[in-house]
Amino acid sequence: MSEGGAVRPAEMSDIEELVAMWTRYMRVHALNPAYRRIRDDALDIRGRLFRRHIEEATSAVFVLEAEDGGLDGMIVCLVEENEPLFEPRRYVRIQTPFVRREVRRRGYLRRLLQATFEWAVDWDIDEVRLFLGSDNLIANAVADDLGFEPIEVVRRYPLRPEPKTNWED
Repeated sequence: MSEGGAVRPAEMSDIEELVAMWTRYMRVHALNPAYRRIRDDALDIRGRLFRRHIEEATSAVFVLEAEDGGLDGMIVCLVEENEPLFEPRRYVRIQTPFVRREVRRRGYLRRLLQATFEWAVDWDIDEVRLFLGSDNLIANAVADDLGFEPIEVVRRYPLRPEPKTNWED
């Protein structure tokens, strides 16, 4: 049994649990307009994306080990090119930061972020960007507390009526 709270790079053997955590993440944020229209094959696609992020050098998934040997959290990071007019030319995009509700408020998100920061420094990158839903007030408050500053807001406008979400019970 591993000591809970250890952060490590994800392995291929973690894929099933990562997809399960991602599903939980999506259900928690099901009211966010960006997540309402999930494809029927989204779980398969997400699994393939996790595999790619684990295999490719320009992306990584860090996980937080649980005391029972499972996972209590995850964070995905990838190197992205910036718009050609702006510096820095590359940054690390951080997405899907997730710590299970049952183990929050123990500094685990900070530990996942620290692994990401160290990974970015290894890539000689000096900026990370944390992507969060605008409706996630708690996550945005935590980001503010951690020193992240907002730099843009993405808004959407649907041109056709939207079907019911795949996540609605």
